Amino acid sequence: MRLYTRLADVPPSPHGRLVTVGTFDGVHRGHQALLRRLRELSALHRLPACVVTFEPHPQQVLGNTPLPGILTPLPEKLERLRRLGPDEVLVLPFTQELARTEPETFIRQYLVEALHMRGILVGYDHRFGHNRRGDRELLQRLGTEFGFFVEHFPPCLSGNEPISSSRIRRLLLEGNVEAAAVLLGYPYTVCGRVVRGDGRGRLLGFPTANIVPDSPEKLLPAYGVYIATTEIGSKSYGGLLSYGVRPTFGQNLPPQLELYVLDFSGTLYNERLCVSFWKRVRAEEAFPTAAALRRQMQADEAYCRQWLAQHRPLEAGLTSSCVLNADQGTES
Repeated sequence: MRLYTRLADVPPSPHGRLVTVGTFDGVHRGHQALLRRLRELSALHRLPACVVTFEPHPQQVLGNTPLPGILTPLPEKLERLRRLGPDEVLVLPFTQELARTEPETFIRQYLVEALHMRGILVGYDHRFGHNRRGDRELLQRLGTEFGFFVEHFPPCLSGNEPISSSRIRRLLLEGNVEAAAVLLGYPYTVCGRVVRGDGRGRLLGFPTANIVPDSPEKLLPAYGVYIATTEIGSKSYGGLLSYGVRPTFGQNLPPQLELYVLDFSGTLYNERLCVSFWKRVRAEEAFPTAAALRRQMQADEAYCRQWLAQHRPLEAGLTSSCVLNADQGTES
């Protein structure tokens, strides 16, 4: 996969390009299905497949709808896109100037003149340009004018509703990481560096790795305790992942992500870990004493071991397909 971060760096393509445009936050099952179709069209028309995406997320620049966090910060998004096999990815800086670009100008200058676009694949309800004025009808007219074909991709449905990044964010903020994983096609994962903590977990008999996420923009699920998995060296481990403000030990403490790794001994300081959320065990709560918290943690561990043994997530991931509906739209 060839990566470009400036439009000027994209080389000419003698026969043109097949393009799709979107934010692709989460690279969820709907995105995955669209990108598989992009590869099919690429092979059919013998055109390189080019994904055009944006950084930062447009909502962070426009500010019209508050964004609680990003599902896949740019490095993670690029890695997930790479696995889906496009020939090229162009990351356009999303600025106020770009947001004010008229849809006709965006298509002509960015896609037709710069990328030599011969075809475009977009979600059924894809909107683009200033005030999202560009719609299906305008795109078809511009295709006739500039000589490119247009294909509108149907939505990917789960539970009779379109899969979307905003739907996944809502589920994560509710702590429903299981439902979010079904829509993503993989367990929600956070990567970060292990730093020294206050040592309370070790005193309770549950030594934890305190993880600072790589990106402060990464959305973290609702406060609570979760069953999680991680890889240390070449071995996969299960564990309990706690995210919250530790109300048992005081007030106004900053949120902290702590991982208790089952059946692991050793130091993890300064290691970079990626932890996957599989199931919420319980919400965060304040306990009257440290002993009461210890008893709850022992119960959490027993439940975690039972769940891991039954579901075996260390051996299998989520690869569920989606249902396509040609009558509705796909949200990027």
